[in-house]
This record gives sequence, structure tokens and C-alpha cells, in this order.
Amino acid sequence: MAPITKQQIPVLAARLVEFQGEFNGLSSEDGQFVIMSTKEAIKIMVEAVKNRQPLPEKVSILKLISCHENLMIEASDGKAYISDAKNIFKSGIDGDFKNWGLNKPGPATEEILVDVNEMVGDGTFVQIFTTISSDLEKLVMTQAQIIRFCEKHPTWLRQEGYTTLFLTKVGYEYFVVIVHVYAGGLRVLVGRLGYDDVGDGQDRHRVVSPQLTPSVA
Repeated sequence: MAPITKQQIPVLAARLVEFQGEFNGLSSEDGQFVIMSTKEAIKIMVEAVKNRQPLPEKVSILKLISCHENLMIEASDGKAYISDAKNIFKSGIDGDFKNWGLNKPGPATEEILVDVNEMVGDGTFVQIFTTISSDLEKLVMTQAQIIRFCEKHPTWLRQEGYTTLFLTKVGYEYFVVIVHVYAGGLRVLVGRLGYDDVGDGQDRHRVVSPQLTPSVA
């Protein structure tokens, strides 16, 4: 490994000054040691940096699988809601759509394109959706849009009884709509976004969300 360059040293010193507040973690005794024995303290820091453990690689949770596909959902008046869509979800509708106040129309929406991601790593609902964007508002779909996706693009739903996830919102609360494909038709459940159950990436669950940027390979 090449040694530090002369150009890097003043930058390094400037960065130590920039983050000098981190010295607050030292005791008064340790601080005095650094002041009185600065050269020795630097040697300790250098050895600590040289012997540091590499940071673990960030594990991806999702993989985009709808590249180059124009999965469109038309403009909608937002009046359709899931607990009333028995013709679409023929294998059952979770009673919590009514219990939690989701049995109501939503806002009108413009035409949108959506992306479909597939899970390749484990994650909670929050981890899954924030992998796409930290701004959850951009990921919300109305119930009318979710119904239309299931009706128009059924082959993009995860098959064999596994799940496809959508994020929706009522008032100030986020919910996750969970769609299963069975031989007798679709079944739909709902969960709160904050649930801490961890989804298994090996099951390749899918996640549908509004397209934020044009899909690329």
C-alpha cells in the first residue's frame, strides 16, 4: 500500500480541525495527554487507523426487474378502494382495511409509470421502501392505483403465493398493502409500515412503486 502523500497531510490536518468536536469523547486526562504528548497521540491514532477493520459492504435489499418496461397506470379519480374491490381480490380481503379506516376513497391522481423491484436481501418494511427513496411520500400509491395495477399488470405480481408490496397512506399514517397470487385469485392484506417483521430475501417478494427516474439497465 502506497504511503500518504505530502498533499494529503495538510488536508488530513484540516479535517481534524473541522471535526474537532469529536474530541469531546475524551476525558480531561486523555485530552491533556494529547496536548502534552501530541506526537505520541498521533502515533496511536496512526496505528489504530492502520489496524482498523474494513467497513462491511452494504447489502442490497432490492433489485429493479422492470427495466425498459413502461408499466403505466392511467389517471384516476381515486374513488376506488380495496375493501370494496371484491371482483379483483377474489381470494379474500383483510378485515383491517376497514378496522384501520382504509375503507374510503383517496385523491385523484395523474397517469404514472411504476417500477417493480424484487427483494434480494432481508429487510423490514421500512428498510425495504427506504432502499428506493428516503422520501416516502414519493413512493405512495393510492388504493385506486394499486387496484388498477393488479387488474392491468397481473403478471408482474409475485406468483406462487408469495407477496407483492405497495405503500399507501391514509391521513398521516403509512400502510403496506400485501398482495398474494393464488389459484383462486388474488388475496390482499394490510400491515403498518412500522412492523418490525423481517421479510426473507430468498422468497423474492416484489415491491411496486411510482417510477422516480426513467428505468435503465
